[in-house]
Amino acid sequence: MISGLVRGDPLHVLGVAGTAMASLAGLLARLGYRVTGSDQGAYPPMSTLLEREGIPVRSPYAPENLPPGDVAVVVGNAVSRGNPELEAALDRRLPLVSMPETLRELVLRPRRPVVIAGTHGKTTTTSLLAWILRVAGMDAGFLVGGVPQDFGTSFRLGGEGHPFVVEGDEYDTAYWDKGPKFLHYLPEVAVIGNVEFDHADIYADFAAVRRAFSFLARLPPRRGLLLLGADSPAALDLRRHAHTTVETFAAPPGAFPADWAGTPGESGPAGSRLEVRRRGEAPVTLEGPFWGVAAARNTVAATAVARWLGVEWDAVRWAVRTFTGVARRLEVLGETADGSIRVVRDFAHHPTAATAILEAVRRRWPDARVVAAFEPRSYTSRSARFQADYARSFAAADAVLLASPAGESRGRRPGGGGLDLDRLAAELSARGVPASVHEDHASVASAAAGHASAGTRPVVLLFLSNGYFGGAPEAAARELGANR
Repeated sequence: MISGLVRGDPLHVLGVAGTAMASLAGLLARLGYRVTGSDQGAYPPMSTLLEREGIPVRSPYAPENLPPGDVAVVVGNAVSRGNPELEAALDRRLPLVSMPETLRELVLRPRRPVVIAGTHGKTTTTSLLAWILRVAGMDAGFLVGGVPQDFGTSFRLGGEGHPFVVEGDEYDTAYWDKGPKFLHYLPEVAVIGNVEFDHADIYADFAAVRRAFSFLARLPPRRGLLLLGADSPAALDLRRHAHTTVETFAAPPGAFPADWAGTPGESGPAGSRLEVRRRGEAPVTLEGPFWGVAAARNTVAATAVARWLGVEWDAVRWAVRTFTGVARRLEVLGETADGSIRVVRDFAHHPTAATAILEAVRRRWPDARVVAAFEPRSYTSRSARFQADYARSFAAADAVLLASPAGESRGRRPGGGGLDLDRLAAELSARGVPASVHEDHASVASAAAGHASAGTRPVVLLFLSNGYFGGAPEAAARELGANR
């Protein structure tokens, strides 16, 4: 049904206020479909995007939100049986399609899909590659699970026959399709930067995660490219499943020989230097506002794909130099007039990501005292699986504030087996890192402001969450007079 739609036909999007769903709705509107949507609630920045695109949104879910007559209904993976609007669509026997199916048939098929996947770094790599292609003059499109600050939007349609860079999420597709989204995206190029255990609500164990990525590795055509992170053993192992050209990347190269290697150089508040070398070629030095090994890896991956797509080195250099990043990725919310206090937020919530962002903060502000505030909000971060890993990750901070997830005492999931925040605080304190547990976001904001006001060294207040942390970062910035 979805492939038979013509421009001007109606499409109704259930769960339209999610980042990917709102972006898809915007793409569909740009293609000329009559798009409507609904959600339980809609908030900035996605509500602003939908309003800008002229897409009417109804809230909350209700049967009467469905347009009259025959209409295809795009169902987000957060929508499940029992949703009153979904049930009404089923009663009316309306055709249901998933977000990935819709993206594949109406957007990706006439373009050259470049799928950026992996446990970490997808959003930044996707955004940087899209910016490189834009600087190079290509009419490339993109869809990313964030808002690249250079574009000010989470999507761009681009032209048919041109690359379309899409963030390849390993999360499930829809309530009737529990396979990962990225298997629908027809990759001409697939990047798998790293493979670690995540999404415990979807995958039973690490073997299941590896199996999902192995299917992605099989998808690029013979004329395509599979780019793998050489310093991730599980990602590198995927080369045995490929039926296409395989290249590898690493930063720093170290013990991981790779086709593309990045060696981080000097770092400071203004940015970093990175020497990129393709096997058998002379090194090229890139400079830009990026910090840490994780950012170096993302930059090398984006560079490798851009070069494979025919982008000249001069365009790569200029794009990397001018790239301003992604909202909620090492984002400075504000700083005091004298520069002694900075409030920073990041999406990091997996232990590996937390380690990477702390390393990046140390490189960017080497003289600062780092106070990390962490909200374990995702299903996996609230499980006991990473108890020891979080203790190792946050040992790199000077102090740690732990926020109990809303409605859960001390961060333990009902029935036990969850992340024990009291134990984590005790383990960190035993390592010489003062740590405390807070029952609400206001307490976290107040404690962070208190830490920032103590001592004479510059301070970075680093808020880590895959949500908005209940407004705690903004509240701390206001209390301290840390303005943008």
